[in-house]
Amino acid sequence: MSTQDRLAYLLQQAVSHAATAAELQELSDLIQADESGQTAHLAAMLIQEQLPAQPADYDEAYWDPVANAILSADKPAAIPAGKKVPLILRRAWMAAAITAGVLLLAGGAYWVLHRPAPAPLGAVTTPATHDVAPGGNKAVLILADGTQVPLDSTTSGVLAQQGGTTVSKQGAGQLAYTSKGAAGNASIQYNTLRTPRGGQFRITLPDGTNVWLNAASTITYPTAFNGSSRQVTLSGEAYFEVAANAAKPFRVNVLTHTANRADSMLVTVLGTHFNIMAYDDEQLVKTTLLQGAVQVSSHGSSRQLRPGQGASLDKQRSTLALQDNVNTEEAVAWKNGFIQLEGNDITSAMRLIARWYDVEVVYKAPVHAHFRGIIPRNVPVSQVLKMMELTGEVHFEIKDRQIIVSP
Repeated sequence: MSTQDRLAYLLQQAVSHAATAAELQELSDLIQADESGQTAHLAAMLIQEQLPAQPADYDEAYWDPVANAILSADKPAAIPAGKKVPLILRRAWMAAAITAGVLLLAGGAYWVLHRPAPAPLGAVTTPATHDVAPGGNKAVLILADGTQVPLDSTTSGVLAQQGGTTVSKQGAGQLAYTSKGAAGNASIQYNTLRTPRGGQFRITLPDGTNVWLNAASTITYPTAFNGSSRQVTLSGEAYFEVAANAAKPFRVNVLTHTANRADSMLVTVLGTHFNIMAYDDEQLVKTTLLQGAVQVSSHGSSRQLRPGQGASLDKQRSTLALQDNVNTEEAVAWKNGFIQLEGNDITSAMRLIARWYDVEVVYKAPVHAHFRGIIPRNVPVSQVLKMMELTGEVHFEIKDRQIIVSP
């Protein structure tokens, strides 16, 4: 298959929202690899074929200069309030987006901002004035005696001795517990790792289980796993790679709050990879299984999950539901360094952005918009908002750490 045929296939897959993450990456790589710009130009032409012809009422004298401004810049030209952007103009918009390294697909419903593989958090793009930098490796470790250790400002090395377990910071963004051997029950102590809004951290528990903690999340765990099970408590979001131990099931007690009531869910595993999202400001508590098997229980109901399935607890109705064929890539996109929106409405998308960029979101008027796309998490918030604005349904303004949303 020629490069042109492959490009046409990948674009068609993307336009129809049938492209896999690997195909989207391949499409972006094809465009970026050709320094001559010919591939980007071809992509623009192929996308234009997906769009309607120029309408009869197209105001050529007005819109052509706007189209030229878009093609010659990395951002749309200013459009006066009340002016409806003709669909034909999106051809120019599309071409400009592609040559800038941004793939904006038909109707502005799916976009990809291409970057090299996400840089390690801490090596982020410097934001411009009136912009907000992305989150990074930030967390506080709370030891058994209540001592708080700010991990983002602490050098690597041994931090504490908790019973028979050594606590160490291992490079940027990683905490590890190393047990010297089985300890008596009397020596078991509990530690807590807490990330702020705009923070994330990774921890290796005493049994070798790895946990990635997303922004605004908390995990509490013993410094040694004695007894017949291994149990931790989570609020917020985390991705688990559980060390297999058939003799000691691993249990995650998931806590969340809505208004004046608390809710909980128990996830039981032996050895598996899964993601749990349980933020207080989300209506659903979601468990997504990538590998192995888990059992999810809440309010007297129980669901057994296979890879590719998910379970969601509706906190208002106290109901537990099973979902087949869930988008596992979306569930763990944050852990892999991406913001991924798959049909998210404006409010759910902005909750995600608010947590990672530690910003306040203010709505000037009701906005009805949905988004599908993927973008690295290590770029300033302005770049994320810029992509969302390309749908033509929403406008953002940044003031200090506040994002103002309007139609």
